[in-house]
Amino acid sequence: MKRIITILISLIVLAMFWYLGDLSQQTKVIEGAVTKEGIIVINKGNVYLVEDTNFTKEDAKDLLIDEIIGKYNVSKLYISNSSSIKNIENGDKVKIWYYEIQESVPAKIRVVKVEKI
Repeated sequence: MKRIITILISLIVLAMFWYLGDLSQQTKVIEGAVTKEGIIVINKGNVYLVEDTNFTKEDAKDLLIDEIIGKYNVSKLYISNSSSIKNIENGDKVKIWYYEIQESVPAKIRVVKVEKI
């Protein structure tokens, strides 16, 4: 019985540390970060942001990623906190916070926070 209680307490403490770490990560994000808005496209584990205003949720679902990259203003996202996209789906409108953009085609953005709009 003592062993079960010890395990439960350990799990609760670990969960609290994880939550506090996630919370502190989110509060650090705002200072000095730049924002962008657009529509998320998720393809084979990669996450992209399309910033064009005429891009729709249906386009995100119907077009191939190569067609989207060729036709629209697209950036590939590298998200440092993967828990921030757990509620984001293909075609959702989002706001991202980031510190730098690496020039390439498509541009690569290191994202520190993603928020569904």
